[in-house]
Parts: sequence; structure tokens; C-alpha cells
Amino acid sequence: MGNSTSRATQWDIMELAFEAEQDPAWWETPLRVEFRNGDTVLDLAGYWDGGKIWTVRFAPTVPGIWRWNARSADAGLNGRRGTIECAPATESDIARNANYRGHIGLSANGRYFQYADGTPFFLLANTVWAVNTARCGLGSNGDGPFHTLLNDCRAKRFTAILMQCMRGFGDTTTEPAGQRNEGGYPFADDDVRKLNPAYFQWLDRRMRAIWDAGMILAVPPTWWGKTGNCFFSHDWAKRISVHLARRCGAYNAIWSVSGEYSGAMRDCGWTKADIDDLGRTVRADNPYGHPLSIHPGGGGQSPPPYAYAGPTPSSLPDGNHASPTHKVQSSRPFHVSGWLDHNWLQTGHAPDRLHNVVGRIGENRALAPTRPVFLSEAFYEGNQGASSYQVRWQAWCAFLEGAAGYGYGAFGLWQFFDPDDPEGETGKNVRAPLRWREAMALEGSGMMRHVRAFFERCEWWRLEPHRNWLTVDGRPNGLPTADDISPPACAAVPEALCVVYVPRGNARTAIELVGLPRQPRQARWYDPRTGDSLAADTPPPDATQWRLPARPTDEDWVLCVERAG
Repeated sequence: MGNSTSRATQWDIMELAFEAEQDPAWWETPLRVEFRNGDTVLDLAGYWDGGKIWTVRFAPTVPGIWRWNARSADAGLNGRRGTIECAPATESDIARNANYRGHIGLSANGRYFQYADGTPFFLLANTVWAVNTARCGLGSNGDGPFHTLLNDCRAKRFTAILMQCMRGFGDTTTEPAGQRNEGGYPFADDDVRKLNPAYFQWLDRRMRAIWDAGMILAVPPTWWGKTGNCFFSHDWAKRISVHLARRCGAYNAIWSVSGEYSGAMRDCGWTKADIDDLGRTVRADNPYGHPLSIHPGGGGQSPPPYAYAGPTPSSLPDGNHASPTHKVQSSRPFHVSGWLDHNWLQTGHAPDRLHNVVGRIGENRALAPTRPVFLSEAFYEGNQGASSYQVRWQAWCAFLEGAAGYGYGAFGLWQFFDPDDPEGETGKNVRAPLRWREAMALEGSGMMRHVRAFFERCEWWRLEPHRNWLTVDGRPNGLPTADDISPPACAAVPEALCVVYVPRGNARTAIELVGLPRQPRQARWYDPRTGDSLAADTPPPDATQWRLPARPTDEDWVLCVERAG
């Protein structure tokens, strides 16, 4: 076989295609390619891409000369080799696309995510589970609804998109074939042995466009079971997961092995051992080391039989105490399973569950070993009348309670609701009061840009929750409850920065900040609706206890107290 030489930029995505002589099943592994650059070695498995074509998708992790060599028992795949000359990403590359900083990983202290170059990654995701469907189409010239959505996400400064690779499985018994995209349905004849490569090639196009837009993927393959739809067995779920891990591995992502795993346990007979086996399987096919977790269901107010039954921390930092109700979370029961390295949360879709944002983040941050916490699903805007105030309350509280990321959602957008879809697929799923364009325009999503703008002006990754630094009307600050979400949130970098989020309902309360270091300071109010800043009264340099000045209005506001100079 002759050698080939190509050129690349560090962290960009390359594809090598090979034609086999034999015709193995799509879930088999007839091809592996070793990529070597000095002491750096990536051994990647190929994935079936239609006919007798097997493809390897590669992202060079370091600059320099990469030499690759294909290995296979199939004579058509074996023995090919080549060289890739990889140039380092430049400052202009990175300014244009943050993905040139490298793949997302975990920080050394286990509290947040960071790029491969060490830059902290602010995880702010928009939820569009149905992004890989025909109604969220790419169009013929980059003019389809998908690009409208992507441009909107960029304008609002989201850094990730929460999506499913295969939409519809497990959500209803009427969709055993999932929902189609431009390439058709994921499997021909509702037969998992008949994977449709065209469907997944259109998924490839979406992943590439998201990468080009500078965002990452936060992605479960699908829901493996829910509401009695058990289309996938555990073994087939493993095969599909491996295929997608190999297909998507070169892209920048954090990965979930399932959506709402409790559905497969409740309705399809899956066990904890089954999910642990799935997690270990995906971890073994994760050569780039993408962060790996699992997306939980929202749970109810009482523990279901498949919820975690082990001990709960009785006391959490800064006065947080564990809720008396166990919820289905990624940390229960997988926190110490070995394959999971960060936790996803779903906190409930009802006004009386907003307080779970604080309680569950606190519970998960208290667990050992330390792992980043991602509030991947909270109360969606527009669901049961959820307002822009409620979604921004969730975002500000999530980050000040120490979450490593927040997933915004809008009812009508997550399913990309389009009642005019000729296949009627959204009619088979959860109908929404708003079409996707109307849901995309809800004002809360636009306010997410102000969350990111505020935190990126400071060393947000160093902030630690300090709710107990506040008193309200002379009493210790409390926790939000199902009936009252007015208690303020506080986080600080001692000696440098203190941030207080004051929710609505505090027009007549006296809030004091205690434990201040003696030093010169400056203070400002930040408007979470507009992103505007206003000067605030500054505490005296020798004050260790200080009453917060009156807010500009009775709305919610953010107070930032910084060391002067």
C-alpha cells in the first residue's frame, strides 16, 4: 500500500475512509488505526459508513508529525499508512473558534471544566434535544431552521448545545423508529441490525456545524426507554453507543450514556449493573477522554424504587442540608461507579421544585470524590407558565451554588415544535404552546448572555458558595423552599471578590454581608435583565459586617463587591 501525506491544524477534525473487501456487520470492529506523534499515541477504531466503507475520524491533540497505520484482518483495510503534518492552532484560530483550545476535560480540583490548554470552560447550554431531526433541517444552502437556531445560540453566547443523536426513542410507544432527519430514519424497517448510514451522515453535518460555531456538544445518544417503549435491549444500546462514540469522538463534547436513565430501569427492566456495564463500555471507547456522565429524570417528591437507596450526607457546606426526598440523579447510584467523572442534574418542571436547584447542587458538591456538577435540565421557560425570572433565578443560583454548568431550556424549542411538520412527529410527542421560533424568542434565553458576560469578567471558577455569609433581617440566611425562593445566594473568592444574588421578595428585608476582610473595596449593582451595571455604596475598608445598599428597583439584582485596585 502506498503512503499518503496530508496537513492539518491541531484539534481540527480529519476523516480517513477505507474500503473493505468483506462485508461485516455495522457493529463489528474490523478496523483500527494507530496515530503516533512521538510519545503521544491514539488508537482509534473505525465505524461503518455505508456499503463497504469504514471511516476513522481523528483530531490531532498535539502539533508535529503524526504517522498512522491501519490494522485489520480484512485485506482491503489492512496495511494502509500515512503521515499528517499538524500545525499548532494560532491565536487567530482560537479567537475565531474556541474549540482550537482543545477538548473539554476536568479541572485539577474537580469543580469545573476546562479546555485542553487549561482555559476554564464556562458551560452554558441551550437545550434542543430534537436538533437532529428534519424539522430542524440544515436546508440546501445553510438557510435551514438548524442554522437559524445555531446563529441564535451564538448571538446569545451559549457555549454548548444539549442534543440527542437519535430523537424519539423511549419517549412514546408510537415512535419505535425514532424521528427522521434528511437522511431518513436511524434504522430501516425498525430493525436495529439495519443501521441507516445516511441518517448518521446528516448527524455528522450538524456536529461539524456546531464545532465550527465554537460550541461543544452535551449529548446522550438517546433515551433507551421510557413510557413503556423498550425498543433497545441493553446489548443493542451498547452497540449503538460504541458506534456513536467512535463516530463523534473527535468532536468537542461532554457525553451522557443515556437520557433519563430511570425510564429504562422503570419501564424496561434495566438494572444498575446494566447501566454500569454501558458506562464502562463507553469509557473503554473514549480515547480522547471526554467527560462522561448520565442524564437523570426529574423524579418526584418521593423516592421511586430505582432511586439511590444508600446514605445521604446529613450536613452540607454553608448551611445546606440534604433534602429528605431522594431524587433520581446521576450521582445516585453512579457517583463512585468508576466510569462516571461528573454529575448531571434534573431538578423538576414545576414552580414548587425550583428550590431543588440549590439543594441538589449542594448535595452533589458534598460527595466524595469531588466531581463537577452540571444542572443539565431545570424548569423550562414557558412550561407551566415558567417565566424569564424563574429561568434566570435558576441560572444565577446554579453558578453561585457552585455548579460547573447550566442548561437553559424552553418549552417548544427543546422538541423543536412544528405543528406543520408533514410527518407529524411533534404531534406524537409532547405538544407545546409555542412553535419553535416563538419559543426561541422567549426573553429568558436572551438573558443568559448576561449571565456569561458577568462571570467571564472575573475568575468565576474560583468562586465558592457562601450562602452563610449573609443574614436576612438579623437571622442566618435560609435555603429556598417549595413556597419561598427569596433567600439570596452568595459566592466568594475570599480576599478578592464577593457576589450576591438578591431575588425578588426582598423589598423590605435587611440583608447583611458578614465576614468581609478589612481592605479597600468597590461595589456595583448588575442588572440580570439587561447586563447594565450601576455604582453601589461601597463598604468602608475596615468593615467586616455590612448592610447591602438598597437595590435600584424591587426586581432581582446582583451585587458585586471587589477588592479595590
